[in-house]
Amino acid sequence: MNESMPTTHSPHVRLDILVLLYVLTVAGCAQPIETIEMTSFDPSHDQMAIAGYYRDGAMNMREKAASLAESAVRYEQLFGPQSDWVSGARQLSQYYAAAAQEQERLANAHAEIARTGRQHRK
Repeated sequence: MNESMPTTHSPHVRLDILVLLYVLTVAGCAQPIETIEMTSFDPSHDQMAIAGYYRDGAMNMREKAASLAESAVRYEQLFGPQSDWVSGARQLSQYYAAAAQEQERLANAHAEIARTGRQHRK
């Protein structure tokens, strides 16, 4: 055989090698995913992580409530105080404010379990 002749591989072999390399790379980088039961008040679960999640949610809800309250003011200037836009924005703002309070209440309950180590009573 002439050594100056290039060897050719079928495109399927090259594709198989690339897929194999990709799978090995992904498998090597994969980390096990830890799941947290968000409604669990079991002290053995990461209650501070759960509390942080609820606090983040409360902050997001408060931001939405504030933004909608500002929108209601703008809508009132544009469309008048009796506009559906105004009442809708106000109602959504109130909804998000109430949701923020509930998220904060849950955050405090989970943080209390993390501090005391005692299970929450419903």
